[in-house]
Amino acid sequence: MKELKRVFVPLETVTPTWMGGAALQPELRPPSVRGCLRYWLRALLGGTLGEDLPLLREAEGAVFGNVTRASPIVVRLDGSPETGPATLSAEDFPGACYMFWSTYQRKRDAILPGQTCQMQFHSRAWDFPDVEVGGEAISVERSFHYAASALWLLLRLGGVGARARRSGGVLRAAEQPVGWPGSVPSPVSRAAEPDQLAAELADGLKTIRRSVPWQTSAPATVTSFDVLHPDVSQIFVADRTFPTWWEALDWSGRQLQEFRRSHVSDAGAIAELLTRGRMTAQRIQRAILGLPMVFFFKSIFEELTAKGVPDRDARRRASATVAPQRGLTRASPLIVRVVPLACEPQRYAVTMQLFRSRFLPDRQISVKPQDRSVRPVSVDAPENHLLIDDWFDFVREEGTSLTPVEMV
Repeated sequence: MKELKRVFVPLETVTPTWMGGAALQPELRPPSVRGCLRYWLRALLGGTLGEDLPLLREAEGAVFGNVTRASPIVVRLDGSPETGPATLSAEDFPGACYMFWSTYQRKRDAILPGQTCQMQFHSRAWDFPDVEVGGEAISVERSFHYAASALWLLLRLGGVGARARRSGGVLRAAEQPVGWPGSVPSPVSRAAEPDQLAAELADGLKTIRRSVPWQTSAPATVTSFDVLHPDVSQIFVADRTFPTWWEALDWSGRQLQEFRRSHVSDAGAIAELLTRGRMTAQRIQRAILGLPMVFFFKSIFEELTAKGVPDRDARRRASATVAPQRGLTRASPLIVRVVPLACEPQRYAVTMQLFRSRFLPDRQISVKPQDRSVRPVSVDAPENHLLIDDWFDFVREEGTSLTPVEMV
């Protein structure tokens, strides 16, 4: 029997983790983690193979499998982490509640912060032939390298489960994994300050990106999927620290909430639709922060109730949802992440990442009033990411420096 290759990665949850099955019960789910690993591998390969989708599918299938070939790598999660309500006080931490709004609305239980589990990679017991991709052979050993690289990206830049782009499901390697490939940087952070974190991320990204053999020309200005390349993605580390993860999250949420409130033109146009039945804007710029977006106008609600309209009807007539015309959601291209620093006492930093990928394929979104007597209207989706660039400027103007993570 073929000797198995194994990697054991001790993991710890940093923030509430909403990962579960169809019933939304919180549980460790290897398929969910594999999906996240596929996402980060695709982002990595997209920065070197470009948007050659057939080659990307071949490379991804060689590592994590496809409809014609099993994956040479098995991903397991072991442990019994504690679960329960993960709510914070909306009065004390409105920014944190804003970031986790949808999960709090549903009152979903989560895997709680500070819980531990173990991830295991191991190869299968039978031989797998190499896969030829773009003139390069992907062996089982190379598959391990790519899987570990994807895990490094997940642990250092991303999260798992619901609200992962707003700091939900942040995981960290609790200690150096056993059997970790020497070709991949350690997933354990040694950074004690935000500037050290920026340098550490830059060094890790450089090592991982240069280990991928395919090096093509720069991707398009706006890519069709999220790609790790300096021309189409940016990463910043905020130059401040916090004593707890929820205070770091609350600061981030307050900044984002205040910025959104300062852009009133979108809300004004939707209010016109609800009150007068006509849309005065052809594009909803704030949609670039992710869809769906729910609008509720307290002023309209109070005006209606003052006229004797029942609360339920008034709330319906004061609300609207902005969503893609096809499908239900579009993830935000902005990832905000709480990061534990390697210091005593424990401190936390915040990273912000932007992927400049195409927002929607059909470039149209719908504004749907909850009042069915008002017809939905179609408007243009945002055509660029300038609003998120403005948000980075807003954070700087509020007194926080943003250190760029160099990506070469």
